[in-house]
Amino acid sequence: MLKNYLAKILMTFILFFLCSVDFLTAQESLTHEKKVYISQDGKIFINKALPVYLRLSTSPDSAGGSFLLESETSKKYSNPMYFDAEGYNTVRSPWAVDTVTKAYATPKQDVVYEIYADSKPPVTKFNFIGSQPVNKNNKLYFNNQTSFSFQADDATSGVEHIYFSINGKPYEIYSTAISLTQEGDYVMKYYAVDNVGNVETPNTANIFIDISAPETKLEISGDRYENIISGRSKILLKADDRGIGPDKIFYKLDENSWKNYQAPLAATLMEQGEHTLLYYSTDLTGNHENEKSFSFYIDKTPPVMVQELVGKSFIAGGKEYASGRNQIKITTFDNKAGVKEVYYSINNKPFIKYESPFYLSEIQGSLFLKAYAIDNVGNRTENFEKAESLTIPYIDLAGPSLAYSFNGPVFKMRDTLFVCQKTTVLLKGSDNESGFNHLEYSIDNANPELYVNPFSFITEGKHIVGITGFDNVDNLSHKEFVVISDNTGPEIFIQFSINPRLVKNSEGSNIEVFPRHLVLFLSARDNIVGFDAMYYSINGMPALKYNGLIGNFAAPGFYTMKIRAVDKLGNETSKEISFTIEN
Repeated sequence: MLKNYLAKILMTFILFFLCSVDFLTAQESLTHEKKVYISQDGKIFINKALPVYLRLSTSPDSAGGSFLLESETSKKYSNPMYFDAEGYNTVRSPWAVDTVTKAYATPKQDVVYEIYADSKPPVTKFNFIGSQPVNKNNKLYFNNQTSFSFQADDATSGVEHIYFSINGKPYEIYSTAISLTQEGDYVMKYYAVDNVGNVETPNTANIFIDISAPETKLEISGDRYENIISGRSKILLKADDRGIGPDKIFYKLDENSWKNYQAPLAATLMEQGEHTLLYYSTDLTGNHENEKSFSFYIDKTPPVMVQELVGKSFIAGGKEYASGRNQIKITTFDNKAGVKEVYYSINNKPFIKYESPFYLSEIQGSLFLKAYAIDNVGNRTENFEKAESLTIPYIDLAGPSLAYSFNGPVFKMRDTLFVCQKTTVLLKGSDNESGFNHLEYSIDNANPELYVNPFSFITEGKHIVGITGFDNVDNLSHKEFVVISDNTGPEIFIQFSINPRLVKNSEGSNIEVFPRHLVLFLSARDNIVGFDAMYYSINGMPALKYNGLIGNFAAPGFYTMKIRAVDKLGNETSKEISFTIEN
């Protein structure tokens, strides 16, 4: 055996099997050289597919020359030879010889040269930071807030480079995260090469970058006139997205919280009046549509219809008769959408569209009039009258005049009227023709009540008051007004200018102790009508209006302060504090 021959030759043999390096199209990986690699810690790695030749030299450098080793016993498997094991391999010489004495080293041992053979390519992972992908038809959908990166692992020699190609461009070395900002399809191919030239089979990721927010369309199912809809109508929201597709639709009705749209919004479940609907959609990659708004009015009230006998009448035999010159007039009123059509039937004959008052010249015998009116959103009212009930000695077409007033605290801010439970509402009606008969009122669409005495609002919040007045021939007029009831006083806040020196316990209560230069700051907040004034009293003294800082606690001792805050309607809140001023 030759001594120390491996130590002298391992650094002198490297045979490279060179393959031409040429850029092909991005659908194929580049050609990479199979090679030998020496790591920073001195380990030698070799591509397991490479042939190995051993050379002998008596010098650590090439100046001494080298000689190709020939095997006498295993000539068939040498020149070239190949490493058999994946990973750790050795070249050995028994036994180790002391480099000074040239005798066997003690204890006896082999001379071992370690070589690591590597035939397995790296494995690359495709990573993303930002939005979560949506997989649809083997394509990954992202928004443009996503960046892409690669991470490769190799079991033996380690990763040399990661290569990637986008949409058929030549492969290039990956170094930093990749951002794709333009909407569209991308085909991303990637692979890794280890330090001895093992090449991973290229991987493919089909990507679509979706930067377009979905678009939500609003439709009305049912009766609609301009932005007025009936109580039978429904609001439908439909979203469309040109990328991955819509995910969710969100909506917010008036002051309610945001909700996930699941089914058409039924107007029958909403109160009559003005409403505002906000809505938007998101797609599956998280793109967010800008909020849209739809203001509308829900009209659930059918038209009011009055049938009147127009012209002179006369009474004979205790019965009232009308001549052929008399007319039937149908008068209609509608709260919002307006009357669209009126139909009538006389004595059960087919209905006829009402255009103008009509004469009774062709009517003989008793009169039975049936009529109905339809407003522009389909609300329909019906009214039935018998001829003998049309006893009208005086023709009175107009309903009474209605008015309302308030007794007690009232605060008006812009077009909103605020009251409290001390405020009473007075209603009044008058009629210059047949005379005023009575008033009915309704609060928040409750059943009407006969108005007898002034009333007030115990429950806080918005209230809609409807007034209906009747004259002596049952002509009616209707009026509505809105108030907001506020029965809660302001919230009081107390701020000390300095932290207490200490806290004493007095009769089971903790009393804070402050220095003489203590200053108190008072403030108040009212959530509805706003703060008006604040008063305070110290140790039972007459109350003072708070206008600034409270200080000058010259006398040491125990202090009790009572504080009272008043809002614009006179609602009050009180608070009491106690503290001690030190000597």
